[in-house]
Amino acid sequence: MTPSQEIDSSPQTLSFPEGFLWGASTSHFQVEGNPYEISGRLSDWSCWTQDPGHIADKSSADKACDFYQRFASDLDILASLNLNAFRLSLNWAAICPQPSTPGGIEINREVINYYRQVLQKAKEKNIKTFVTLFHFCLPQWLANSGGWENENTAHEFGRFAKLAAQELGDLVDFWQTINEPLAYSYGSYIAGVWPPGYKNENARCFRVIRNFLIGHAAAYKVIHEVQSSAQVSYALNWRPFMPRQIASPFDLFVTHCRNKIFNHLFPMAIQTGYLRCPFPFNLTAELNDLAGPIPDLKDSIDYLSLNYYTREICQFSYQSPFLPFGVRSQMRILPSNALGWENCPSALLKLLTVDTLPYQKSSTGLPRSIYITENGYASRFAANLTIGDWSIHDEDRCDYLETHLLSIYEAIQAGINIKGYLHWSLLDNFEWAEGLQIRFGLVRVAYPSQERTLRDSARLYAKIAGSNSLVN
Repeated sequence: MTPSQEIDSSPQTLSFPEGFLWGASTSHFQVEGNPYEISGRLSDWSCWTQDPGHIADKSSADKACDFYQRFASDLDILASLNLNAFRLSLNWAAICPQPSTPGGIEINREVINYYRQVLQKAKEKNIKTFVTLFHFCLPQWLANSGGWENENTAHEFGRFAKLAAQELGDLVDFWQTINEPLAYSYGSYIAGVWPPGYKNENARCFRVIRNFLIGHAAAYKVIHEVQSSAQVSYALNWRPFMPRQIASPFDLFVTHCRNKIFNHLFPMAIQTGYLRCPFPFNLTAELNDLAGPIPDLKDSIDYLSLNYYTREICQFSYQSPFLPFGVRSQMRILPSNALGWENCPSALLKLLTVDTLPYQKSSTGLPRSIYITENGYASRFAANLTIGDWSIHDEDRCDYLETHLLSIYEAIQAGINIKGYLHWSLLDNFEWAEGLQIRFGLVRVAYPSQERTLRDSARLYAKIAGSNSLVN
């Protein structure tokens, strides 16, 4: 081999488009420790955590990261990392603690003022805001009346969306109506690990999905009535599925079912304005009756918001009753995080360049911008840890970050209209049924002292965001 034929192995600088958004995400229940919600047990989740059998490490979100009191310094940290985008969610239960009446909605003005302060602080630091209206937590007064199984919750959600747009819209850059509707439906009505805790209730699950679509359409419409130029979407959690045994027709069947339901059901309904109940669920009259058109639903997103963490290997279940969803296989091929989620950046590249193509344009062909609004790596450290360098040198998270950003870069080079990336999460936080032990944060939180410490991944991300480039 002559010198001219030698392969150049020197590092390459891979630049992202000018104006690309670099950010981090949170959700209210996972970080706030909102005193109104907690003291009054105003949400289904604040009540659910009181049963220690519901949370793996027997912790709660009563304090969480104390973001309610510490938001200003936490946003200072975000800005110090060269990040210019922040995703948060609104605490519906704390804002609207009482049932609405024909005369209107009773609101907690102090909580509204708190969110105005958070958003104003972000604006002062030139941080774009992504505001989610529903991130898994319902006001208890709605949960008591059937929650999302009751279509009235969808209409109440529309009223809440209008209130939020009126009170906060001048400070919001991007709205998100519902976070991961299929993750919620599955966790709450199939797996039974989230409130209200039902297991294998397919009819309830599909009723919730339909009401989510009704609520999303209502929220999209009223936000645009308040702000005609608003950017509105919802957060779609995309999880590529693969069969445990490629030659097994049974494993292929459940893989097909999971993909149709988890990945395509919701965005296809929005694309067409019509909810279709796929096979084999359409064989049941009760489920098939939930199919049909939904007013104002068609094309009711202005951009595509994608959450991605991992692929999933799935297999047919021989247990009774028959489960069309199958089960998640325990087999792992790739390195995995503390939740058993494989590190698979190639699946992210495929979903961006192939799987989501039907939804990257409106039904009339108008292109949609794409934002990655969650992507991150979980580690496990007990909630009572304080001093020491535990978890600071997080090489696995650094590798996860770089490899997934490389997939995003490659997708952009392939012509995909990706405008921003928001890492999950800014802070360690309460990870739902897993509790405080699961750590996703760029910033370590020692819960007993609430001390914040930057991890190596935070410093790496700051360099990437500051240079708007990745070194490969």
